[in-house]
Amino acid sequence: MRKRIIYLVVSCLISLSGFAQSYWTELEFSKKIAKNLKVEFNPELRLLNDFKMDAYILEGGLSYKLHKYLTVAGYYRFENTWDYKNSTGAYKGQVKSSRLAFDAKSGFELKRFDFQFRLRYTNGADFDQAADESNDSYFRYKAKVEYDIKGSKFIPSLSTEAFHDLNLDNVDKMRYTVGLNYPINNKNEIGLFYRLQDYSETGKETLNILGLSYSLKF
Repeated sequence: MRKRIIYLVVSCLISLSGFAQSYWTELEFSKKIAKNLKVEFNPELRLLNDFKMDAYILEGGLSYKLHKYLTVAGYYRFENTWDYKNSTGAYKGQVKSSRLAFDAKSGFELKRFDFQFRLRYTNGADFDQAADESNDSYFRYKAKVEYDIKGSKFIPSLSTEAFHDLNLDNVDKMRYTVGLNYPINNKNEIGLFYRLQDYSETGKETLNILGLSYSLKF
């Protein structure tokens, strides 16, 4: 049974990889610095399907476990994005932005399933525009479920995330992700995921993403 589940998830990821328009690498480094308090650093690299730079992200923050079922966190993110349509040179057409994010996370386990929920508030600004022209505020609602396969270290997962634009009061983006993680040991974990980024509410083209993830706990 466990081999069938792993084969199904891997086959799904391989078949979907042919549709990839972007490749993402997500890293997570964390260290417990006090009881229930953890510091995190979460850089990302995003490439287009021809392996041209799309964006890189530097994000860091703190998370605090208030209760068995509630963790709160705060993050600061710097993002540099390439805009090739407006580019006329090697370093032109790049957009720099920053963002603050605040999380409330919860979850529970049911038999071999691990359910996770996150509410995130974000507020960001484009460095190249006036603050009153570029502030974006969002609520992001995320639900994720992982399945612990008996007798296997592989962990398949499914998640969905809705982006609620508070300025326009509508959901302008959805993310659907299927993934497979492998804990190397109690400190290191690697993963592979496929993500569908749906902009149907805004009329933008849907984005197919193939990604790698790695996490390290110091």
